[in-house]
Amino acid sequence: MKVARLPGLVVIVGLLAAGILFDQQRETEAPASERPLFAAPAASPPDARSSTWFCTASTAADTGLADGLVTISNLTPSAVTAVISAFAGDSEPIVGAPDIESVIEIPPLSTHDIRLAELIEGSPVVSLAAEIDGGGVLVEKVVSGPTGVARTPCATEGSMTWVIPNGTTRTGSRLQLFVFNPFPDDATADIEFVTETGVRSPEDLVGLHIPARSSRLIEVGNVVAAAETVTTFLDVRQGLVLLEAVQSFDGSVDPIGLSVLSAASATASDWTFAGVSPQIGPARLVVVNPGETIVRADVEIFPAGAERFVEPFELTLRPGQQGVVDLTDEGRLADIDTFTVVVRSFDGPAIVAGLEQRPSVEAPDPLDAFREDVVAPSTGFAASAGQPLLAQRLYAAIEGIEGDQRSAIHLYNPAADSFVTATINVVSDGASRAIDVEIGPQRTTTVPLIDIALGRTTIVVDSSGPIAGAREITGLSSRSWSTMTPEVARNFFG
Repeated sequence: MKVARLPGLVVIVGLLAAGILFDQQRETEAPASERPLFAAPAASPPDARSSTWFCTASTAADTGLADGLVTISNLTPSAVTAVISAFAGDSEPIVGAPDIESVIEIPPLSTHDIRLAELIEGSPVVSLAAEIDGGGVLVEKVVSGPTGVARTPCATEGSMTWVIPNGTTRTGSRLQLFVFNPFPDDATADIEFVTETGVRSPEDLVGLHIPARSSRLIEVGNVVAAAETVTTFLDVRQGLVLLEAVQSFDGSVDPIGLSVLSAASATASDWTFAGVSPQIGPARLVVVNPGETIVRADVEIFPAGAERFVEPFELTLRPGQQGVVDLTDEGRLADIDTFTVVVRSFDGPAIVAGLEQRPSVEAPDPLDAFREDVVAPSTGFAASAGQPLLAQRLYAAIEGIEGDQRSAIHLYNPAADSFVTATINVVSDGASRAIDVEIGPQRTTTVPLIDIALGRTTIVVDSSGPIAGAREITGLSSRSWSTMTPEVARNFFG
């Protein structure tokens, strides 16, 4: 097993130069060794020359598990132009397939929707790349299928190494990997899995060929049978790729559910999960050590509002090992409604962490069939990597539905001795308005979406100090929880 994966990572962003999308050889581009490594998506500031986004895991076939809708939100007072390229994919390599390219203009303070099935109809995989002539833009993806709806930010970098910490192939579940190569050169990658019973290195996934401008789909259940926890490692021998997974449940064992599992392209010292609500259902954390030395880490719990100390969970992870922490521990977490989780490595940037939560299931009352006022229980599976980078500006797309008290954003202040003020800027239909909130030291402030806006909109959160944020959208048949996207300056040009 290769365990030295992420420390030597090279991350490259596709750039638009001389009319060629994703040309990685610009003379003005900084050397790869001098670029910052971002383990998760990071938006570029409004004064950036350009920004690139990659949306990997979507389908467009009649039986597709996760048909995709991509939303591009322009959060600046000026119009931006986006070059959109859509790429087909399948379980077998597609060589020389043309991409579908279009150019769109997005007015100031507005959102443009792209339904991927309308770009490439009937494809088992449709991936998208967006090259935008400026920053201050958020690109997200909504996937929907027979088992639910999931929302996630699109990626902002290609990489030679990826880790998806959590996933499962137990009975009633389906785990699909999507490997996307939007670049002009072919890529070759090795994929292996770590489960509770050991390492799986399927022969068919050693030297996997991902042709230029195409995607590959891998059914993990065909090579990893009935594993409770599946961690995915991808190492690129040649080229650059992007990686995502779709996890679904058919309802035969667990309630139906659908979630997009984002991959991490680098390790980090801290991973923050703001606003975990254990009363919704069993939650657990998966922490992975992809390096080649032993790593010690703590899982710290910060209750949202109460002055209460919770003893941290301690982990010692061998190289390549995964650790699972049950966040529904009745003794340690009893009577805490909402809390923020911080996974902290004592050995520098050495870990990747992901959270997953399943809905609670209660036996149905037979009399419910004769009652008219019974509300169906909330179902759905939510999973996400944490936020590895604190920031003073966060982005998220939201959808407020009248009467919905459960969907919310959660904002966490990591400072131990100072308050933070945050302004939630609501951007919609060419206008914006502001809502001010305060966040106490090491506390989490939860704001229901209906208190922010009704309908679909995008928010920009500006704070007086670095914070972490998460967006939670809960419906009757689906649920999504994901970190908000931080804004980070990228000095790629001289």
